[in-house]
Amino acid sequence: MDHLSRASESILYNLVEAVRLRESAKKTLTLDYAVGSTYECAACLDIAMLKGLLDSAVGTNEKRHLLEVCKMLIGLRNSWKSPRVAENTCNYLSGEAKEADSSVFHHETLDRYTVMLSFYRWFVSTGSGKSLSSSFERSADTLATRILLNIAEGNGRYAELSRQNFLDIANAAAAKLAVCLDMGVRRGVWNEKEVEDAKQLLLRVGQMTARKGYAD
Repeated sequence: MDHLSRASESILYNLVEAVRLRESAKKTLTLDYAVGSTYECAACLDIAMLKGLLDSAVGTNEKRHLLEVCKMLIGLRNSWKSPRVAENTCNYLSGEAKEADSSVFHHETLDRYTVMLSFYRWFVSTGSGKSLSSSFERSADTLATRILLNIAEGNGRYAELSRQNFLDIANAAAAKLAVCLDMGVRRGVWNEKEVEDAKQLLLRVGQMTARKGYAD
């Protein structure tokens, strides 16, 4: 929950700073940070729900609130004469249809994010995501969280270089996570067979976050 607290604070701090600044480029860049932090908050809620730390109905409702914040920030950015924004590609539902929809952020439609969520579901299903009783489980949890948050936040950045920097962080974390799983197998934390499928998911994430790899 520390990640969620920091990201939510970042939204407010960067919004205030963006409004305060006078130079157009700096204003939009700082507002980008705020938008990216809304994506990060949404990913934090996904993780909390997967771990059973947050009721799914509550988490989904809070993500809808975050979506409204995100839309307002993007509207503000557009009013500052911004270029095309990634979030415009997402379909926003309204009324009863929206209430039934749980996938509200654009990054949730990206293959790299959904595949990484599948990995996290596996991680939680083994009991490791809740017990965190060994150093390997704690390291795996930290790295998996880093991947998800960076994929999400990177999608909220409008500068291509800035977005790729987040993907680079996710890519490096995926490689380290694969090594962590191998070491965990050697120490008896996980068995080799159950890790095989998980590593295939990580391989796909690695390909999709690489600079010249698979693109969504």
